[in-house]
Amino acid sequence: EQHSSDLKNCTKDEFDEFKNLNTEYKEKFGFPFVIAVSGKKKLEILEKFKKRIQNNKNDELNEAIAQVKTIAKIRLNQI
Repeated sequence: EQHSSDLKNCTKDEFDEFKNLNTEYKEKFGFPFVIAVSGKKKLEILEKFKKRIQNNKNDELNEAIAQVKTIAKIRLNQI
């Protein structure tokens, strides 16, 4: 899933932005950023990250739970 998103080929600026967003996100919400990356490219993931970090904690917790469910469904369908 992550391979097709091209996350391994981030520019230095993209990598730094992901790193900074990760730090800010964990400090704000107290849990890691979760997103189902299947079918998404790195710039789409980055944009969703920037948008979701603006959420309040309750809304983001609900979104993170929804993302975990999506990831589980994708993996179950692969079995």
